[in-house]
Order: sequence, then structure tokens, then C-alpha cells
Amino acid sequence: MQTLNQDIKDRTFKPVYLLFGEEAFLKKSYKSRLREALTDGDTMNYNYFEGKGMNVNEIIGLADTMPFFAERRLVLIDGSGFFKSSAPEELVNYIPEIPESTCMVFVENEVDKRNKLYKKVKDNGYAAELKK
Repeated sequence: MQTLNQDIKDRTFKPVYLLFGEEAFLKKSYKSRLREALTDGDTMNYNYFEGKGMNVNEIIGLADTMPFFAERRLVLIDGSGFFKSSAPEELVNYIPEIPESTCMVFVENEVDKRNKLYKKVKDNGYAAELKK
């Protein structure tokens, strides 16, 4: 969590974050803090996806879109289930190629640390386990 706090304070963000664990309050809090720090309240460069059955190609397409009159674009994905079962290969291959102008934030309840997507996120960004 120190890394998250430091990134928000310094405004130096990694391309991808994973917030997971059983502590719902901390996940909600860090999700809000990251959103505010990355977008400064701007809704034009913010995309939110929730639940299972998301279109991975749409997510990648939005992540590749340059931000409009802003420094960064935020793609927030909540409760996708990508980290519990087998993740879509397109997304696993895309993580190392996220543009500098985009930040992806995943928020999950359960994560399998053997999952390919988890390993890519950990190698290219930051995975924060938020325990009680």
C-alpha cells in the first residue's frame, strides 16, 4: 500500500494496477483515490467496466485511444473475473504494450496468483493485496 500512496502523492503512475482482497473499504478507497488523482474529475478520459462478460477488444481499443485535452486516460475494470479463471490472451499480451498515456486499474475480490494476467500485471505495474 505504500507504493499506492507514494504514486498518488508523487503523481507518477504505473501503466496498470490490481487492487484485490477481502477488504472492501480499502479497495473502494484506493479506487476512488486513483481515479481522482489520474483524471482530476475529468469524465471524458475515464472508462468504467463492471461485471463479467466484458468485450476485451473494446477495452483494448479504449486504452489505445489518446486522452483528449488531458495527460492521461483511465480504464477502470471492476469485478471482471479475469484473474480467477483463465484470462483472455489478447489482454494478457496487451498489458506490456499499454501506452504511456493510459492507466488500467483492475479491482477484484478473488485472484489466482498463478494466473497469466496476474503475473503480467505484477511485472508491468503493481498488484496490491488489501487484507483485513
